[in-house]
Amino acid sequence: MSRQVIQCANIFFSPTGTTRKIVRHVAAGLALPPRELDMTLPTAREQKIFLEREELALLAFPVYGGRLPKIALEIFNQLPNGRRPALALVVYGNRAYEDALLELFDLCVQKGYFLVGAAAFIGEHSYSHVMGQNRPDPADEEAAHQFGLSARHCLLTGDKVLSDKSLLAEAHRPYRKYSAKRPISPDTSRKCVGCLLCVKSCPVAAFVDNNPRQVDQAKCILCAACVKLCPEKAKSFNDDDFTDDMAVMAAANLDRKEPVIHLP
Repeated sequence: MSRQVIQCANIFFSPTGTTRKIVRHVAAGLALPPRELDMTLPTAREQKIFLEREELALLAFPVYGGRLPKIALEIFNQLPNGRRPALALVVYGNRAYEDALLELFDLCVQKGYFLVGAAAFIGEHSYSHVMGQNRPDPADEEAAHQFGLSARHCLLTGDKVLSDKSLLAEAHRPYRKYSAKRPISPDTSRKCVGCLLCVKSCPVAAFVDNNPRQVDQAKCILCAACVKLCPEKAKSFNDDDFTDDMAVMAAANLDRKEPVIHLP
């Protein structure tokens, strides 16, 4: 028995814009009227999220240290409960997505949503230009589009829903613990022209008094949005231990990883 779906709500958190790119290609494959709910900025997360009764929820997040960003819980708290179809997407920087996709699956199930698909895609790493360099690329975009097509077919032609069986082959419960946050934040060089794009783009409003040179480290989630989006390349991480660790990680993760797709 097919399920009637009137449109798709694209609900995502995407500080550097990479997750948003993947979402849009998946949504194009779904070929449903899209409604984009970008939950990246703090003001977007202040209101309850309304979903139509027969609206598919496409939920997408970047991976931080093998887990979902903690902001995912904040977003899920704003979502309505109830039985509805959903797609779960995570995007990671060519290292590993570990427990993040299973965690997103579980959050959807806790809301009463049934999964018609789940997938992990690759984007350029937030801290490195060589891990996942220039991704998503055309092959990733085509894979995302095809995933949308396949999910649409599963949604409209069958009663099967995705279980956690295949996801548990790659992840486990309890999830890995969040890594301890380093007491650092991006530094600002003399190249800064005060355009305030970093301030406007910060997903946690971490800049003190809208000053692009002063970051509240307690708020900063190290998403690197300000680093990636700065048009003057004035932002960078300069902590020696951090940059050394990132260099080691990058050297160990240069081989191309491919999207992983789960369908019922």
